[in-house]
Amino acid sequence: MYNRAFLFNGIGSKPEKLLVKLPPELMDKYEHYLGQAFGRLGLSMDLEKNKAYDGRVAEWIISLICDRVVFEHYIDKGIIPDIGAGYSSGIVSISGCFGSVPHEFAHDIIMMNRATMRCLEEHDQKLDMGIVIGFSYSDIEELFADKFSPDELVIGSGNSKFHVMVSGKASAVEKALLLCQNEGAIKAFSFGTGVAYHHPIMKQYSQEYVDFCASTEYSAPTYPILSIFDREVMTTGQQVLRENQLNVYTPIRWDLAVKKLEELGVTEFFDVSANGAVSKFSRVSRKCKIYTLEDV
Repeated sequence: MYNRAFLFNGIGSKPEKLLVKLPPELMDKYEHYLGQAFGRLGLSMDLEKNKAYDGRVAEWIISLICDRVVFEHYIDKGIIPDIGAGYSSGIVSISGCFGSVPHEFAHDIIMMNRATMRCLEEHDQKLDMGIVIGFSYSDIEELFADKFSPDELVIGSGNSKFHVMVSGKASAVEKALLLCQNEGAIKAFSFGTGVAYHHPIMKQYSQEYVDFCASTEYSAPTYPILSIFDREVMTTGQQVLRENQLNVYTPIRWDLAVKKLEELGVTEFFDVSANGAVSKFSRVSRKCKIYTLEDV
């Protein structure tokens, strides 16, 4: 039933790494969308002038705008998805690109992360996330089993057999990354964002975000979307709304979502990120291929 899937990335890629990959013919569209979005949201085009929380969300909105430009480029080239999936904040991005919400509302959702970060600071919560390269989900589970409580640290996402994201208390993340390095990880580093997305602790600090997600009506997506939480195919606006609400505080199994897409028949995966980020942490079987912007 499904042959081609579009994959949307989450936060993490710096603007300079995204923009260097956009060809000149796409930069004009990017700058147009950026000017519209930042003008409406009151953000400065000079990123260094966006202080504190504004600086972080500005970078994340740039990521969404790049996704939109690449998505529209694929469509213009006649590359049409049968289904899609969004990794972390890629859920917000795919909600806009697949037509469940206007792009402006998707940007507003990202802006609501400021309320979450403000709430964490008010409650003196010091949180973080980290990436471990070289270990699988089960490797990390075994390594952390008797060393961290779920309140301290969880596996925020199993991305592939060699790529895992951990999330929780900043002190626990720091300790966990050092442990992984000592155990032979290829690479282990923190995000330093002050938040712990995909950790259940976030639920009590993200109520404004969750409520805002429900402040508009969601349309049925133009193309089906695979849930990264229960791996069901979503075809209604209500399902997409729920996916956005779960996103902040629910752990992900991206590796299992990609496997599910293969089971549904997908053999062509198109990475919608400008810099091919999804292709770097995802793995598909030998009969499949992940295409990036550079391939198109």
